[in-house]
Amino acid sequence: MNVKSFFRRTAVIAALGLAGAAQAHVIASNTAVGNFLYGPGAAVVVPGMTSALFANPAGARFYVHFAAECAVNAPAGNTTAWADVDIVVLNVAGAVVQTLPPTVGNLGALCSSDSSAGLSGWASNAVIAIGGPGLPAGNYRVQVRARLNNGATGGSIGERTLLVTR
Repeated sequence: MNVKSFFRRTAVIAALGLAGAAQAHVIASNTAVGNFLYGPGAAVVVPGMTSALFANPAGARFYVHFAAECAVNAPAGNTTAWADVDIVVLNVAGAVVQTLPPTVGNLGALCSSDSSAGLSGWASNAVIAIGGPGLPAGNYRVQVRARLNNGATGGSIGERTLLVTR
């Protein structure tokens, strides 16, 4: 067998192997439209972004995809105000049992101000988080919470999607 033939056969075998690769299984999905306006203070639940209850085996991984249109209101000239989100895991009682990295804390910006007064800096952005490790077997929900930072006076989250897969 010559080298070209070997590489062709190897490519075909690899392609056939990839064709049978596992695909993500959707556990829960939510989509919401319309602008959700919120102000400064503690993180607030983003309407429509709480998943249905799902069973999770002990320590089993699941993946959370959150995408949204977002804007921040800040005083004119402020280019450093931002909105961040936390993706949290809730137990059956509704208590937070895990905040999923990379959304822990307020340092991950979903969108930011652009120095214009009023809601500006509109952008469609997404974050992907991994949950499950460290959780006991049980039933859970995933929820998205938004928060304003660094002088932001208001925020808006528009069309949004939450997708939980395994």
